[in-house]
Amino acid sequence: MVTTAIDTSTDTSLHTLLVERARALAPRIRERVALTESQRSVPRESIGEIVDAGLGGRILAPRRFGGDELSLDTMYAVSLELGKACASTAWCAALLPHDAHMVGYFPQTAQEAVWENGPDARIAASLAPAATVQKVDGGYRLTGRHGFASGVDHADWVIVSGLIKDSGRAANHHFLVQAGDFTIDDDWYAAGMRGTGSKTIVVDDVFVPDGFVLPAAALVAGDGPGRELNHGPLYRQPLALHAGLTFLGPMTGTALDAYDQFVEWARTRPQTAGSEIVQEAIAHTSADLELAQSSVQKVLDASRRGTMELADRAETLRDYNRVAKLLQTAVDRLFALSGTSGFKETSPMQQKWRDIHMMASHVSFTRANDQHYGRLILGLERDPKLVVF
Repeated sequence: MVTTAIDTSTDTSLHTLLVERARALAPRIRERVALTESQRSVPRESIGEIVDAGLGGRILAPRRFGGDELSLDTMYAVSLELGKACASTAWCAALLPHDAHMVGYFPQTAQEAVWENGPDARIAASLAPAATVQKVDGGYRLTGRHGFASGVDHADWVIVSGLIKDSGRAANHHFLVQAGDFTIDDDWYAAGMRGTGSKTIVVDDVFVPDGFVLPAAALVAGDGPGRELNHGPLYRQPLALHAGLTFLGPMTGTALDAYDQFVEWARTRPQTAGSEIVQEAIAHTSADLELAQSSVQKVLDASRRGTMELADRAETLRDYNRVAKLLQTAVDRLFALSGTSGFKETSPMQQKWRDIHMMASHVSFTRANDQHYGRLILGLERDPKLVVF
């Protein structure tokens, strides 16, 4: 990684305060786990508490709009603490700053509209190019269905995506659409992460002005028009760094809590505690959890030292994939030793097992992430089909 000196220091005291607030909020979030899952959406009181505690979009929103403009460390650490209580809530909580961060790459007109009333605007996103896009005077008209939009029930704005043809070539672009110009199809019925409310955004012949559009390639490269307005390094970071990290916080918190729950359960059962297999599983799991957290911290530390070249992005994606696998395997190992009681609805293990598998299946952790690094090491050219890299 290039070590050009760039000041990306986090306000340590504010970072610590926000992590402490997340830790203090976690017990109330945990009390609502069953409600969150049954209503298939994070309760409004939980979202309200998260935003009121300063744990929402303002974490990564620009200072010029009243945001804290902290580093990605804070987003990760806050969602890890909330993830110990509820994976679905933590997932949506992490997306609040993540999606605000993406708005920071959009043109000035869009940023001013989103944060007109302050940095706590709630944004949801669906980045796959699902919209039919028609160029019109002053902007575009969009029609499409955009799935897996976690937290959309609480959104003031959404980011949806579609292909724009330029000189005969089609390229993905992201479009900001405000509440009132989209509807929600309540179609989120899933085996895991039931409480994320990852429903489908529907846009029907909606007009989006030119100033509310961002080329996907700019987000991938960390080189959007927003950098002309926001001069901090936070808005120059490539998608490879911040996309997967958003979901590793909730995943890590979930795995850590699964470990604590399993150890507490095993201690009350002399036969289980006396099993050499269980003892080895606890040792392996604790080591894997420490390795996972160390790997994430290594990426975060390196990201503050300079610009991420393609080789750095490949290594980061490789590490994120491996961390996700370590976390999933850790929960699998503990769940397999939880016996029949682990399948009971009253057992937290079955939900954590469902949730960790759902999180690990996210597009941020695809096989392509490993292929980037493998191609690099083998001296092969960048694969033009893998456009997210």
